[in-house]
Amino acid sequence: MASSMKMLGVGVGLLVLTTLSFLLSKLHLQHGGLAVALVIAAVKVALIAFFYMHLSERPGGPRLVLGTALAFVLILVGLVLVEAGDRAKPTLPPGPFQPLLLPGRDSGPKTASPRDFPGDHIP
Repeated sequence: MASSMKMLGVGVGLLVLTTLSFLLSKLHLQHGGLAVALVIAAVKVALIAFFYMHLSERPGGPRLVLGTALAFVLILVGLVLVEAGDRAKPTLPPGPFQPLLLPGRDSGPKTASPRDFPGDHIP
C-alpha cells in the first residue's frame, strides 16, 4: 500500500511539473526561461528514473551509468554554450555595393522618399 501511494505521489508530482512547464512556456521568459525549463526537465527525469525504473532500489551500477550520462550531457551543453558565446559577430564584406538589411543591423540603407527629389524645390 505504501509503495502504491508513493507511485501515486510521484505521478501527481510529474503532472504538477508538466503543468508548470506548460504554463511557463506561455509566459515567454527572456533569459531565464531555458534554465527553468531544463531544471524542470531534470527533476522529471530524476523522478521517473528513481521511482518508475526502480533505480532507488538497486545497487550502484545503474546509478553510476546515470551519473556518467548526466556528466556527459552537462559537458556537451557547456561546450555548446561556450562556442555560441565565442562566435565572431558578422561583418559586412568589402565592396562597392550598398549594404543590405542584415540581422543585427538597426535599419536598412538610407534612401530618399519619393517626394524629396531635388527638382521639386526649384521655383
